[in-house]
Amino acid sequence: MPRSNIGAWRAFSLTKQADISTAATVDTLLYFEGEPMEPEVDNFYVNDQQLTGELLPTQTRLLTKKFAGKHKEKAYPHLVALFASMAMGRDTVTAVGATTAKRHRLELDKTIVELPTRTMIENDGFLQNKYTGIGCTGFTLSGERGGFVEFEAELVGRGQEAVDATAKPARVNEGYLTYAECNLTRGGTFDGDAITGGTSLSAPLINFKLSFKNGGKGVHHFGDSSTLAGSLRRGQKYEMEFEAEIEIEDASHRNALLAGTEYVMSIPMVGGVANGAANYSIIPILPRVVYREAKKKVNDGILAVGAKFQVLVDPAYGGFILDVINLQAASYLA
Repeated sequence: MPRSNIGAWRAFSLTKQADISTAATVDTLLYFEGEPMEPEVDNFYVNDQQLTGELLPTQTRLLTKKFAGKHKEKAYPHLVALFASMAMGRDTVTAVGATTAKRHRLELDKTIVELPTRTMIENDGFLQNKYTGIGCTGFTLSGERGGFVEFEAELVGRGQEAVDATAKPARVNEGYLTYAECNLTRGGTFDGDAITGGTSLSAPLINFKLSFKNGGKGVHHFGDSSTLAGSLRRGQKYEMEFEAEIEIEDASHRNALLAGTEYVMSIPMVGGVANGAANYSIIPILPRVVYREAKKKVNDGILAVGAKFQVLVDPAYGGFILDVINLQAASYLA
């Protein structure tokens, strides 16, 4: 008989795993859009190129498994911090003033080689399985006028699967962020803590997309017959893409492109009150960017520029910082 996915759910461990093969307690529920995930065949051998005296293959063997997929959902601080911490590698936690809210400063950690991993449970409405050793190879934050901020995480895993009976955990009570809570700023000064000054480009902003990838992949070890990845490792270089479509109000975009002007840029996304004067927030900070493209275009009869930026490393503050403010007190990499 047909099986419905009406009761499907997905959850992750809030703490990272001690090692790639040891599961952690799964305790935070996430909603999701798209298809369920499960391990797949990575390398399947068949001797279809050998001359065997037959017209079809005679031998097969499963060599390696893989786990790859995407988690897509509307953005809120806990969700973004959970996956961004795995992709970026460092989470420094501080109190926000005299409130009970915490700021999670997520940064790139050059010292790590092995990606942090979490445990995932997925119930597809019919079967429930646990997947141990899930890493994040990158994520995208995007938004457009009149809509929600969208978040998508790219996942890779060991391929370790087990039938599970864990009870469905609770979801963190945080609201989705929308276009109305975003403010794109260009310029100003970053002192390592906050940006002062600068120009708001929020009113003419039509849409934006910020993507980060660490190039992570699974490594299969010699002597290991499990067919599972023995480690998840970052790539040699990271990739960042930042682009925005902005209504043309002056010639500053093109002038900055031709002059090679460098800017501090950020996209504060500030939601409702978390506690006291602290709001639930997602604040991407790019300490040093330069225009690499500023093509003129027309959007619904209005002149606009399709701006693309090159993200550069700042000697003092690095290339990418993501501040997340919510009520989660412990480090996402504890």
